[in-house]
Amino acid sequence: MRFLTAYADTVQRVLAVIGALAGWLFVLNVVVICIDVVTRKIGLQIPGLGSTRLQELEWHFHMGLFILWLGLAYLRAGHVRIDVAVSRMRPRTLAWVELVGLLLLGIPYAAVLVYFGADFTWKSWLANEGSESATGLPWRWLAKSVLEFGLALLLVAMTAMVARLVVYLRTPGAADAVPPHLQRRG
Repeated sequence: MRFLTAYADTVQRVLAVIGALAGWLFVLNVVVICIDVVTRKIGLQIPGLGSTRLQELEWHFHMGLFILWLGLAYLRAGHVRIDVAVSRMRPRTLAWVELVGLLLLGIPYAAVLVYFGADFTWKSWLANEGSESATGLPWRWLAKSVLEFGLALLLVAMTAMVARLVVYLRTPGAADAVPPHLQRRG
């Protein structure tokens, strides 16, 4: 059980570091948006950095921010949950539902996304794929690589949650083993 707890804790720490670093994408995105708005308002075109490139950079940063935080948000129960069907369940029953859901749906789905995403990214890199717009950004494969990396982080986060749920279900009364979304209920 200690190994599972140590694994889950390590994954959460690594995801917290990645999330903190990815948080700088928010700052960069604000700067890019401000530059785009100001340059369009005054009619200034920065050579090599037109409005199309800036707008594409905005959504690349936004996607990177979202996907690199997704795994950590899941582990910290910071994502949206619609618990209508399970709102009256006891924490242990809810843990079983989540464990079964992760093993039968969540992890296989994420694994399929990672598997096919790798090919998607690889083909984009081989073709040196860029924007469809003539004035857009080159290297679309870079954004796809970040997306693939974020999906892999989500898959790892799901395995860490499985570890936490197994420890919680096998160790009655272990307060440190209770996953965050069950702490609010229990």
